[in-house]
Parts: sequence; C-alpha cells; structure tokens
Amino acid sequence: MRVAAVLVGLVAAGLIALLATRDSDGGSIRAASPLIGELVPPLRGELIWPPESFLDAGGAQALPGVRIGPDDVARFDIDAVGPLSSNPRWVLVNFFASWCVPCDREHPALATWAARHSQDGALVSVPFGDRTSDAIAFYERLGGDWSVVDDPDSRWAVEFGVLRPPESFLITPDGIVAARWQGQISADDPDAVIALLLGVASADAAPQPGS
Repeated sequence: MRVAAVLVGLVAAGLIALLATRDSDGGSIRAASPLIGELVPPLRGELIWPPESFLDAGGAQALPGVRIGPDDVARFDIDAVGPLSSNPRWVLVNFFASWCVPCDREHPALATWAARHSQDGALVSVPFGDRTSDAIAFYERLGGDWSVVDDPDSRWAVEFGVLRPPESFLITPDGIVAARWQGQISADDPDAVIALLLGVASADAAPQPGS
C-alpha cells in the first residue's frame, strides 16, 4: 500500500521540489532534510497521551489515525490518515522533550494549529530523548488533545533524522514530506507551506491560454 502511495504522491513531490528553494517568511528555521519530497516514514506506535478517558471506548476513531486494538491499547498509524485512507489529511509531526524550553513555548502554537485543522489535519507529537513518564507529565501540565506516540527506542527520531527538539515535519495528504523546521514554530509556519503548495497546485490545474 505504501508503494502505491508513492505513485499517488508524485505530483505533490514535484510541487515540493519547486518550493524547496523558497525561504520561510517566518522566524523559524526551515531546514534541509533528505526526507523532503519523499514518502513519510511509516510512523506508528502506542499512544501515551491523551488519557484513555478521552478516547472512544467502543474502538471508534477518536483521533485521526488512532485505533483501539483488541488488546484495548490505542495506537497511532500515519497510514490511517495517508493517501489510501478514506480521509487523507495534512499531518504535522512534532518532536519534543519535557526538558526543552522552546518546546514549552511552542506548545500553544501546536494547539492552535491542531484546532485550526480539526477537519483536514492531524497533529502527532513524539518524545525525543525523554522518559515516557516525563513526556506524559509535560502534557498533563500543558494539555493537548492530539496524539502523542511513545518512542522508547528512538526509532522515529532516527527515521526522521532529528537532531534536537523541537523539530517539526509537515506531511502532505499524499504522504510526502513537505517541510522540516528546527526550533520553535508558530501555527502559521506550516500553514504558509500549505498555502504555497495549494497555490501552485491550483495554478497548475488552471486551463492555459489557448488550450
């Protein structure tokens, strides 16, 4: 299925390559990554937040990309919001740590982005170099109604090539990595890239003179 998704994302990859040389208008650092223009790593894992009381005990999809298995454990799977899902979404993957001061400052912006994209987006956070208990305490203190996926073996940090928190990655509904930020972001940083991609896509789809 993920191989098929690569074919689905070829157009998006071309648009991303076109935009890759554009500077960010915001104050955050848009960083290079070998993942940009490529299919997102198959991020999946057990949720450590929100609490079970937030999730639908009947096993329905309480959060985008989340399913409660027969073992009653809630897990996130990025493929469940990808191009082969019934409702492909923009995904913002955020790596954070409880000891990271910029992560603390960035948290309200993530909450704003999640609320802004409740219908067409999904936010998923992943602890980096942190104890699971401390990551949970971070969210107990600051709140948040999006998925936090445990990464005890740092698998996803390695897959995404994360150097230090916070780092964020924007994934298109086609499952293609569109942008990477190192450092604290605003809610408008990923939206600026979304607007550029949608604008280029609209321009490409418009009838050309004489056609």
